[in-house]
Amino acid sequence: MLKTIREYLSVIGQTFIQEFRLIFSDSAVSSSYIGATILVSILYSYTYSHEIITDLPIAIVDQDQTQISHRITRMVDATQQVKIEYSSLNLHTARDLFNRGKVKGIMVIPHDFSRKLQQGGKPGISVYCDASYMLYYKQLLTSVTTAVGTFSAEVEINKLMGSGLPQKQAMASRRPVEAISKPLFNPGGGYGTFLMPVVFLIIVQTLQISAIGVLGGTQKERKLYTQLYSHVKKPLGTIPVLLGRAGTYTVISSLIMILQVGLIMPLFNFPQRGNPIEVVIFLLPFILSVTFLGITLTNFFKSREDALMVVTLSSIPAVFLCGVSWPTVAFPEWAKIISYFFPSTLGAKGFIEITQFGASLSEIKKVWAGLWGITLFYFILALLTLKRLSFLEQETEKRIISQ
Repeated sequence: MLKTIREYLSVIGQTFIQEFRLIFSDSAVSSSYIGATILVSILYSYTYSHEIITDLPIAIVDQDQTQISHRITRMVDATQQVKIEYSSLNLHTARDLFNRGKVKGIMVIPHDFSRKLQQGGKPGISVYCDASYMLYYKQLLTSVTTAVGTFSAEVEINKLMGSGLPQKQAMASRRPVEAISKPLFNPGGGYGTFLMPVVFLIIVQTLQISAIGVLGGTQKERKLYTQLYSHVKKPLGTIPVLLGRAGTYTVISSLIMILQVGLIMPLFNFPQRGNPIEVVIFLLPFILSVTFLGITLTNFFKSREDALMVVTLSSIPAVFLCGVSWPTVAFPEWAKIISYFFPSTLGAKGFIEITQFGASLSEIKKVWAGLWGITLFYFILALLTLKRLSFLEQETEKRIISQ
């Protein structure tokens, strides 16, 4: 028994070192898995480090041309979100500017705006937003709504003061209930803070599976499995081989994730509120499940190129199904079930809760347990995969010898 354990530990160590050599001897694998992962993480972080859009160019169509309309125009231009680049008297000219991409939205003040306001009416201001790009839409609408809301409040307060109320009482009558809004975990409302933690995990998942697939495809093409991992021929021999390979990818991906969390996130001012040690502990089953998933997928890769195509195509569904672009509570049941087969779904949920919400590992133990469940599931499939690949190569060798 002790001899068997020593033998297994020896195989794990040998496989661990051999997998390192295979990764670094293949320039395509090492550059994509390690180099591209770090480079893409930095480039994405730099791109999204400017958290919010400011000075969005818009056009103003002021058909009223009064002091009131000019004041509203100045108030809108003074907001952080937009900048009035063009002013016109007719909507046709502004629409042409929008179609040519010169502006991202149009605000129209009608010709009877001041007259209706002075008569006690409720004039309207039209805003044309590019709703196909939600960030542009949000910035323009927020800017105009804020400016017009402030102006409307001033008008109402002035009316109340004109009726004899003191300023303080008039302001209290205008807003009897004060709403205090405090955004949690993302005070600046930045897109990068919301997106990048998930992107880090998707990058590691995609490029790690790609690296495993490229190596696996190469080994299948050249019939190298039994030669490289000869211990798989023995009873239960796939277990130490699988653990040795998993150890290699766990070390590399853990170092990459530590770099992302410990250096890249602080460098670009993305918050990291969790315990760094708990972050690493939580990511362990995520990296292991990604490794076992990658080995399982080698069943479908006949060549190096197959791995690149399949993994690249699967990365997009992984992003959508993890709930970053649309909440998982709004998913149909079948989509929820499929999403849990991607390690990034539970991985992203727990990673965000630790790094952004400041949760402890004990508070997300159900998510962590779920990740271990996925890890066990793909561990079994990976064992079967290694056994199958070994069996197929041995059968091929027997046929060649018999011929």
